[in-house]
Amino acid sequence: MCSSDLGDLVIADMPADLDLRRLVARWLVDGWPHLFPDDTEDWYLQVWAEADRTGTGAPHGLVATVNGVPVGTASMVLDDELPGADEPGPWLAAVWVEPPHRGHGIGEALVRTVMGRADGPLWLYTEDGVPWYEAMGWRVVRDAELNGHAVTVMTWGP
Repeated sequence: MCSSDLGDLVIADMPADLDLRRLVARWLVDGWPHLFPDDTEDWYLQVWAEADRTGTGAPHGLVATVNGVPVGTASMVLDDELPGADEPGPWLAAVWVEPPHRGHGIGEALVRTVMGRADGPLWLYTEDGVPWYEAMGWRVVRDAELNGHAVTVMTWGP
């Protein structure tokens, strides 16, 4: 737990609470329909069910709360389904902070928590977050395309 200018921030493993999981899944489905037009809430629920069986390795889901209210999420997955990707994974994926809570360090706390759980290099792709990730030590690997949209593949490793 740490304190942010919003209150007490807690980054925790995705709880088994189905209502919370559905809320977080809805954020992700609504957040990137142009990149992932086929994603559904059930797909995310299946990923988190798998994560329940793996401990802190991939796949793994996290949720951020401020004063007990869910405000963000991030995951570590084995394959982030980028067409043509030959990077080995695991991948940092689905980093999301609800818009009213952005700019307060919640996303960085989520990303750094995933980074702290990695046993080796991590990979990600982003549409527009290159400078933000570079500030945390990630480096650009290459440009790619996902469903007609330009993305940048990045890596980080201990």
